[in-house]
Amino acid sequence: MESGRLRLEISKDDSNVGYLYLPTFSVKSEGCVAKLISLHELIKNYKGIPIYLDFDKNDNLVGIEIIG
Repeated sequence: MESGRLRLEISKDDSNVGYLYLPTFSVKSEGCVAKLISLHELIKNYKGIPIYLDFDKNDNLVGIEIIG
């Protein structure tokens, strides 16, 4: 994947799962998510669908997983 572009990818296994690759994502980032934070952890009483924020080892947000 080219760095500097947004890309939304729907899972081939489950059409209810999508992943938004952010411009900070690079080929070097792939498979190297160091920290995952759920919106349920950040927002008290969050009632929406599961959304996970993925960070690399330098705490850069590299992607967002959406499970609908």
